[in-house]
Amino acid sequence: MTYNETGKWREGLDLAGWAAEMRAIEKEYKSPQHFEEDVKHLEKILSWANLCYFGGLGLLAAMPAMGLNMPGWLNGMNPIAAFFMSVAICARWTMVGHHTCHGGYNAAQSTNGEVTGRFHRRKFARGLWRRCTDWMDWMLPEAWDVEHNHLHHYQLGEDADPDLVERNMRPTREGKSPMVLRYAQVAGLALVWKWFYYAPNTLKELFARKEREATKAGAEAPNPFKTGSLPSTVLTVASGAVTKGQFGALWETVKCFAPYATWSFGILPAIGYAIGGQSVALAWFMTSVLADVMTNVHSFIIIATNHVGDDIYRFETETKPRSDDFYLRAVIGSANFRTGGDVNDFMHGWLNYQIEHHMFPDMSMRAYQNMQPRVKAVCEKYGVPYVQESVWKRFVQLADVMVGKRSMLVWERGD
Repeated sequence: MTYNETGKWREGLDLAGWAAEMRAIEKEYKSPQHFEEDVKHLEKILSWANLCYFGGLGLLAAMPAMGLNMPGWLNGMNPIAAFFMSVAICARWTMVGHHTCHGGYNAAQSTNGEVTGRFHRRKFARGLWRRCTDWMDWMLPEAWDVEHNHLHHYQLGEDADPDLVERNMRPTREGKSPMVLRYAQVAGLALVWKWFYYAPNTLKELFARKEREATKAGAEAPNPFKTGSLPSTVLTVASGAVTKGQFGALWETVKCFAPYATWSFGILPAIGYAIGGQSVALAWFMTSVLADVMTNVHSFIIIATNHVGDDIYRFETETKPRSDDFYLRAVIGSANFRTGGDVNDFMHGWLNYQIEHHMFPDMSMRAYQNMQPRVKAVCEKYGVPYVQESVWKRFVQLADVMVGKRSMLVWERGD
């Protein structure tokens, strides 16, 4: 057993001293002296994403004109263009949308309480037009805000965390299917998870919050997403419509999907048709489908792995936000990947700084990159486990937990 698994690191931990040093690091990197460079860095990352996306589209449009066609077995798909488009879609979510919606640039994009820039969470991706221009994806930004920014971050690893893998995969973990079929289920989920699981489950949490707020006010608010402790998926939404005649969740899901699906699988192929007719339209459609599959797999590998493993803790009790214990849980309930360098961090979606991000959710990408070595050093100084491994090793951990081969540590059990 490792030092982490024995739980001996907890003996004599100076939690207050450790947390005080972490707060000093946080204060330093929230200083106004960093604001200008933080925004410039964000704009650079956004420009990289745009270059990938429109470069992919440009490649897709230029190849027929250049007489360059993919082999017939690809049915018109262009894997190279799809790859660049998929990287861009992932980047807009995991880096631009993610950190902006957390408020990581709020202080730099406001003056005296007035919003002065597009990268403020009160403005970014709000409403249909800004969703289409700032961050268009399968998820509804307002629903993502509830599910991720609030529930996941402030109830990390608890049963109320909507992204707790052990609970969400309980039917698979406790089922009787052969292991090979369980791993096949993980692989299949990776191909479709953003629209199959993530978008409807964020809607579930959004409507649950509206229902709670209405109840407190003595009113009622319809909540069509009722799946208990298990996540809402496209399957549960469709099942409710077909078997129970309940179409509310289906309608909300269709509205959520519409902007991204219309652009990717309707407007883009129409542009292709205008350029070169039916064959080009088919090529653009198939490439958009392939790009979506690629970005699903990419984001699954770098997102779903962040808080899972037999060396990561989950929690059976709640804690107070921003408390010493909150900071500790952020560290021992998360895992980092290889860090350092904008290119490396870009391909990891900046999710390789998950420990720092969960400690201090409302900071810039550049801040996480600069503070990470110091945070790790303080953890080593106090003996607090700091898990950092290759994303591929963490993906193995994820898959093993999902199928029931491994289990997470439990804080209250003394692990």
